[in-house]
Amino acid sequence: MSPESTPANGISQLATVIWQPCLVFVPLLLIGVVLWLCPSMEGASGYLIREEVSFGNLGILTAWYSCIMVCAVFGQKLALSIPRLNVMAKGSIDTDTFYVALTVLAMLGVVGAWMAALRAGPSLIELAKTQQFNLLKDALYENYNHLYSLRYTSSLVGGYAIYRIVFLKTMSRLDVLNIVLLLAAAAISARILIVQAVLFSGGLAVRFNDIGRIGTRTIVVAGMVLAVLIVALTWVRSAGSYRDHFGIRNPVVMTFLEVQRYLGAPVQASVGVARIAADQPARGSISNVIKYVTPTFMHPESMKPEDHSGGVAAQWYLHDVDISETLTTNSAFVDMYGDLGFWAFPVMAWSSFLMATIGSYFWRSDNLLCLIGCIVLYGFFELWRTYYFSAGSFTFLIMAVLVAAGAASLATAKPQVAS
Repeated sequence: MSPESTPANGISQLATVIWQPCLVFVPLLLIGVVLWLCPSMEGASGYLIREEVSFGNLGILTAWYSCIMVCAVFGQKLALSIPRLNVMAKGSIDTDTFYVALTVLAMLGVVGAWMAALRAGPSLIELAKTQQFNLLKDALYENYNHLYSLRYTSSLVGGYAIYRIVFLKTMSRLDVLNIVLLLAAAAISARILIVQAVLFSGGLAVRFNDIGRIGTRTIVVAGMVLAVLIVALTWVRSAGSYRDHFGIRNPVVMTFLEVQRYLGAPVQASVGVARIAADQPARGSISNVIKYVTPTFMHPESMKPEDHSGGVAAQWYLHDVDISETLTTNSAFVDMYGDLGFWAFPVMAWSSFLMATIGSYFWRSDNLLCLIGCIVLYGFFELWRTYYFSAGSFTFLIMAVLVAAGAASLATAKPQVAS
């Protein structure tokens, strides 16, 4: 942890304002709207005909995001009134033990996932020739074991390693190992793990007042390194697809189109589904609420998709909204409205309130238990594209932090002195 607080600067003040449940999803939502409005290569953005904005669909989406923000604010305020646990105090858990324990969990998940994928999928040589490493993920799910979900823990240890290297200006062999684990997990799972790690590291810097330790130059360099990593992973994972479908060979262009597709397509789907909600009879049923109050690994088999999309069912709106069927995370709104109809509003209101309370409560921890707050904040960060709170990885990440904290708490416990 940082030995002393750092004076606030413009960057730290802005980060502190944004890094809260009620606002953390807003920047990328706005960027997504801008990219949605930008012209794109035909089909590369995930749609051909841009949806039209009307008072009806704009009003519904405004009400949706306002509901999230207001309920999250109430949850944040409630968290401040709940007394902290003793284990949340600084020095109550051993940081080194926590870090090692979390690293062990990440290594088990990453190594296990890679071994399973290589056993079931094509050879590395073949993948390198075709530049479609995303096929490894498909191979991984051929015979999936929940142990492999521990690979998502790499974003936590990778984020803490980035925090130590960038903000605390220190680096150990364990940090290097965790950066490698993060990249290995991202190569087999998703590049979003790198974004997760960056957000976790930034969250730790905000929480422990270290965000002001870095200057503009360092931020620019870190941003360039992150951009290079994302470009490289895009080229490794998807170059073959872009070359075959669009004739694109430039990795930078590929990455821009990926970002536009990733951020802009959910806006397209949201505007289209809001149009449906405004013009057609309500659909869905409150009986489907189990999908949003339990982790995906507890869902009935009838609710689990066959495409291993992490719990996102087949898009019900494909015939009404121009969107690629390969896109499976097209905002929490479109999925929840499809399952629940307008019951989606009270369910999201409750989820926003509850998760903001839990996340803001653990965010107050003076030790690494605040990572639970970071995980919950990441769930809010994702609300513009998916409902992450019911994802199995969300639950696994929180459980991993609790296990590591338990091990660190035992290591910190003082021996009893006989009377």
